[in-house]
Amino acid sequence: MARISFEPGRQREFFEKVRFRSGLSFSALAKKYSIGERSFRDWRREKFSADYEKVLMLSTDFHISIRKAKKVDDYWYTEKGSSIGGKAHYKLYGAPGTLEDRRKGGRVSQERRRKDPEKYRELGCNVKKVFAMPPYSERLAELVGILMGDGSMSDYQVRVTLSRKVDRAYAVFVRSLMEDLIGEKPTWIERAEYNTIDLILSGAGLVEVFEYLGLERGDKIAHQISIPEWIQEKQNYQIACVRGLFDTDGGFYFHQKARRKYLGWSFSSSSRPLLQGVMDILLELGFNIRKGGVNKLYMYHLEHMSRYMRVIGSNNPKNTVKLEQRMGYVRKGA
Repeated sequence: MARISFEPGRQREFFEKVRFRSGLSFSALAKKYSIGERSFRDWRREKFSADYEKVLMLSTDFHISIRKAKKVDDYWYTEKGSSIGGKAHYKLYGAPGTLEDRRKGGRVSQERRRKDPEKYRELGCNVKKVFAMPPYSERLAELVGILMGDGSMSDYQVRVTLSRKVDRAYAVFVRSLMEDLIGEKPTWIERAEYNTIDLILSGAGLVEVFEYLGLERGDKIAHQISIPEWIQEKQNYQIACVRGLFDTDGGFYFHQKARRKYLGWSFSSSSRPLLQGVMDILLELGFNIRKGGVNKLYMYHLEHMSRYMRVIGSNNPKNTVKLEQRMGYVRKGA
């Protein structure tokens, strides 16, 4: 099968243009062009080179130039590296065994690792953890919101970073949520110099699970992340996701005006698709929400903020406390 080789960044740009010009989601495009949804997402984030025939078809249908891209054979990139590696191995160890011997040895080794992974971990071998895919649920949608807010993903870790000063009780909730959904308790690390609490889960397999759920490795802002499509399909998932986002990248705050203390609601994100996604959900639910600058949303009316807590809620105690404080001022006539 032929592949297409783009310059760095161009493959992502190509698929973003396809999505924009088609007006379709990645899921819909994948289905229309008989491409696996996972493959489509991997091509878009440049994990793998895309299929030449599929790119050519998309380029023709949506009038997107691919002049600077090159058609290459599958596994083209291994030829040079294999040659160099083979020569080095021969110099050190002499001629390898037959192809069938190597295949047999590999099968036996992998089977042993599958049967007793802990033994091989103790021996210092790199044995990939297997993580079950959690079923779609409101709790999973909330965790995805938390990760899009104060979370990050590398090749081998999923991390949530919270404030030691104001988010300690919330960190306990997030740790419990991660353990319930993933089946492993995250490592809790406090960093006094940064005033943070890090909750960390490790495993390349776990990162792959969250990628399948719509999250991205690396810089969330550079990726301009958006709310995953499976969450957009159900309103209860949307609500749970917004709750996770607000509890991490938003909050209630007090501001002074004419000697009176007022409560405000604010959410911020430098990812434009994510900010717009949250705004669309809240508007659909009937909230009086508005943009402030390029990366903030605001809500000011106390009745809307009270309704927000009834409809969407918060699992971060700092938000409940501030709303209760403001309601107390209102009852006292302040």
